[in-house]
Amino acid sequence: MSQLRCAIYARFSSDRQSPTSIIDQIRKCREHASRNGWLILENHVYCDEAVSGASTDRAGLQRLLAAVIGPTIPFDCILIDDSSRLTRRLADALNLFERLTFAGVRIVAVSQGVDSENPQAELLMSVHGMIDAVYWKELAQKTHRGMQGRALGGFATGGRCFGYQSVREDDGAVRLAITEPEAGIVRRLFEMYAAGLSLKRIAWQLNSESVPSPQPQKGRLSRTWCVSSVRHILRNRRFVGKIVWNTRRKVRVPGTGKRVFRARPESEWVNVDAPELRIVSDEMFAAVQRRFETTKRVFGREGGGLATGQKRYLFSGLLKCGICGGSIVLVCGRGRHGADRYGCAMHHQRGDAVCANALLVRRDDLEERLLTRLSDTVLREEVIDYAIAGLKEEMQKGFEELRAELGHARAQKRRIEEELARLVQAIADGQASKSLMAAIAERERELETITNRLLDPGPDSLGSKLESLKTFAISRLINLRKLLSHPEGVDQARAAIADHFGRFTLEPVEGDKGQNYNAHGEIDFFGDEAMARTGGAGGQNRTGYARLFRAALYQ
Repeated sequence: MSQLRCAIYARFSSDRQSPTSIIDQIRKCREHASRNGWLILENHVYCDEAVSGASTDRAGLQRLLAAVIGPTIPFDCILIDDSSRLTRRLADALNLFERLTFAGVRIVAVSQGVDSENPQAELLMSVHGMIDAVYWKELAQKTHRGMQGRALGGFATGGRCFGYQSVREDDGAVRLAITEPEAGIVRRLFEMYAAGLSLKRIAWQLNSESVPSPQPQKGRLSRTWCVSSVRHILRNRRFVGKIVWNTRRKVRVPGTGKRVFRARPESEWVNVDAPELRIVSDEMFAAVQRRFETTKRVFGREGGGLATGQKRYLFSGLLKCGICGGSIVLVCGRGRHGADRYGCAMHHQRGDAVCANALLVRRDDLEERLLTRLSDTVLREEVIDYAIAGLKEEMQKGFEELRAELGHARAQKRRIEEELARLVQAIADGQASKSLMAAIAERERELETITNRLLDPGPDSLGSKLESLKTFAISRLINLRKLLSHPEGVDQARAAIADHFGRFTLEPVEGDKGQNYNAHGEIDFFGDEAMARTGGAGGQNRTGYARLFRAALYQ
């Protein structure tokens, strides 16, 4: 019987934990494999560092699952230190156990002695999954209780706060202390807004002067001032020596595991006086809050401007600036004709110092022109023919590579068939044993894999594959045309555009009538599902079949 091929999955939860936790988990899995004579596949060691086990949306875990659902599974077994490394949720534990065992992959939790080949494995996985879930919830409750005690004692409860720095005391506790010159910047913000400047104008002016801004959140484009960062400071009661904690709670969205915030009732808030943290006076803070209320009453939102609400338009979230990479969104809508206008959000909120793209275009004008250019230059059968031609060339290359491997595969098939014949003859001669039966099963699996590969469609079926893809692509094109011809179906049309094109990049250019936008992006007529049904041209991803387009929106 061939050696059991093993993958390893390891994870630790917090960036405050030691990264050596990953090393220790992998070491224990290697030791277990060594004791049993198993082979560790070095290119199938998957890790997730500082990622919670409350969600399955983890890069390492998703790569592991992707390897399992492929046409050929590269390993026979997955080793984990214990079940909590895989997930902390009972529902996810059962789901992952079912998916992996269905795929024929063995799961071994080394520390707990759980092996999916054991008839009681599913029960044991359920029990450990329940224990892991209860531990996770109890830990969250204990952490929250400890944080509440820190807040009541006036200590720091985590997170950055502009204007302050963390100071560790002799007993290890951490308190906040005012730091200059950030405190001076905070006072200046309050003075500017109380003097009548808008949130946007304040952000523009600070960016033009290169005034240091708060540390950006993870994933933000740059460390610069924007409307939301200014508003957050002006609304923060900490600057008048008032700590307000526990105003909201984090919950996870079922399925995705994404964390979202929800407001807590005011009765659960923790209010603590901290006069040593005061940066602005009560009078200044009150004046700023009165102006917030006034602008909200007059303009419909804090800081002034148009209240956009939740309405979504045809290209909402699908446009990005070709200069800075930020989003192009509706930035104003109260011109002389009351028309909404698209512009670069980074320029609009942060100024020329961040992005020089000041071009504004009417929403209805941009939508009409972009749809016209798409219909005239992209949504045509000729473009599909061009994509099919490129796809044909790629698939032919794949078949040429496959042909070179077929001779070796046929020889290997003959060898395995001969081995099977000898093993079956041994059983017929009365030498039946458990090891012989296992060897036969192993050879049959190898034979099935090679046979399936030799039966894969060859170059002769290339025409039928491409014809199927072309038919599918034309049907998608027709459906997209129908959706875009009915403006009332905005949500459906927007989803279809996102599926076919993703995001459009708009680049400002100089034209005969001044500055205009050119658009470019990619179109995918096929999609993942169609490519999977036709073999994917040698397993390449859908990006390889997307075709670039460029369209001048204004001429």
